[in-house]
Amino acid sequence: MEINHHRTYRGKAAVFLLVTAALLAGCANERTEDELSYRKIGIESMQSGDYEGALAAFDGALACCTGKITDLEIDICYYKAAAQYAAQDTEGALETYNAMIDYDGKNANAYYLRGCLKLGTGDTDGAKQDFADAVKYNHSDYELYINIYKNLAAYDLAEDGTAYLNDAFSIKGNDAESLAYRGEIYYLLGQYDNAIKELTSAIDAGSAAANLTLAQVYEAQQDTANAQTYYQAYVDAGVADSEAMNALAQIEMGKLNYSGALSYIEQGLSMESVPNRRALLQNQIICMEYTGDFAGAYEVMTAYTAAYPDDAEALREYTFLKSRVDTPAGTEVQGEVVVTEDIGTAEADSGTDGTDGADGTDSGADAGTDGSGDSGQ
Repeated sequence: MEINHHRTYRGKAAVFLLVTAALLAGCANERTEDELSYRKIGIESMQSGDYEGALAAFDGALACCTGKITDLEIDICYYKAAAQYAAQDTEGALETYNAMIDYDGKNANAYYLRGCLKLGTGDTDGAKQDFADAVKYNHSDYELYINIYKNLAAYDLAEDGTAYLNDAFSIKGNDAESLAYRGEIYYLLGQYDNAIKELTSAIDAGSAAANLTLAQVYEAQQDTANAQTYYQAYVDAGVADSEAMNALAQIEMGKLNYSGALSYIEQGLSMESVPNRRALLQNQIICMEYTGDFAGAYEVMTAYTAAYPDDAEALREYTFLKSRVDTPAGTEVQGEVVVTEDIGTAEADSGTDGTDGADGTDSGADAGTDGSGDSGQ
């Protein structure tokens, strides 16, 4: 055990020295094919979940450096830190950001990302200082202020985060993007009337993204009709993401239109980037149960439990679905009657109210999972 521990420590030290050397000594002006190839391999490895392979590739890319540093090497270091974090090597990721800041003491993005990691380690004071430095060196970026607020709020530091939102109002601009960001800030502050005003102006000025935030404002006010209108407008603009698809699915679930909800869920899952995959899969399972597709729900649940083995409620639901798939229709299972052709009939026959959802909670009209528990940087 001591030998393995020593190797781990030595490996981290070597990684730190490699990154520091690459940043402080500099890299060649010429872009070698090897460096770009290593970078590509690293990105592909990350996408497939092979973080150790990704780290080896990024180290290989940085090892190609022989002269002056450029944006490519900085970019590789960002990827490297992300891979370290994904591999649960927070210490290594912090060391990479430390090296980047040692090289460029005004790198606002590195300060911000390091601050996010420090929050996760419990170093609240260090995180606050990094966030302060981030806006010091990039004081005109609405998104930076908003992201700092969201990260602080996620750690019960919303009061500190609110100060950043208010400071962001000092940024001037009446273009569509500025209006959309100010509308989002008002939304986060709970000032819905001001949010609607700014976001409506942003939409009129050509901001497609403002439709999404405006939909969220109306949803917060429990105005489902307007929320759906603007979610759909966001989708129709061709810039929709998986979060919007999940929101539309939840609205359809609230109307008991589970088939319609499944359509949105499937679109969300098919997107290139799906940060809320867990929530989408949970809602997909619920909808499949309500449409009587127990076999499909079981198949999705099998994949879900493999991807998220920490979800105890899902494991219980997995057993429930397995009994439905393995047992012929009309057979009594633990006091319930399995009728696979119609879930409504199954509920009536079993004497239940259909509240046993895929996430172990109420799977009725308000049971959709919005993925708000999923967090990122």
